[in-house]
Amino acid sequence: MLNDSRQQTPLADLTGGIGAFEYGSREVVALTEAPLAALVNLRGDPENTDLTAVLLNTIGLALPTEPNTVIEYDHYCAVWLAPDEWMLRGKGPQTASLPARLGDALQHVFCAVTDQSSAYSVLHLSGPKTRSVLAKGCPLDLHPRVFGFGQCAQSHYYKTSVLLRRLDDKTGDNWEMIVRRSFADYAVRMLMDGMWEYTEGSRR
Repeated sequence: MLNDSRQQTPLADLTGGIGAFEYGSREVVALTEAPLAALVNLRGDPENTDLTAVLLNTIGLALPTEPNTVIEYDHYCAVWLAPDEWMLRGKGPQTASLPARLGDALQHVFCAVTDQSSAYSVLHLSGPKTRSVLAKGCPLDLHPRVFGFGQCAQSHYYKTSVLLRRLDDKTGDNWEMIVRRSFADYAVRMLMDGMWEYTEGSRR
């Protein structure tokens, strides 16, 4: 129907609007999109027992209070952004209602809950050349001894700000990148350019 609306990811132009974006291979380096992920920005006092109790009762999630750390469970994770700010991330289609659930549950608690699901794009990078690709545009030390599982950091990849998170992989080759929607196409094209020598370039 002409009046039907369909939400698209910011990478729809790269896929023709069909399916999630994928590029490369896990044997070397792969870039994939986690489309339409549920994201909530939460501002509040981590010592507010009303806030922490509601989060535990609603989604079973605690807030990390150590800088640049992540607390992760099966369906949700909380990413530290500042002493009073976190990005809450739903993992999987069953978590799409996260913004509404938290908005309703926290409406009488002194805090700020902002749905960011349409404001950001979530990307995954994996494979033995992942850190090499990231290092081309990100100034952070990404070695597993420095940036381990359960850690996160706000930085930049070339000219766009990103939120990086190490995923559970002892090799250090599995990462999540959250980037603003308006810069997602740029970030992906720069990542593809960084991957070229390991994918297309290696075939020549």
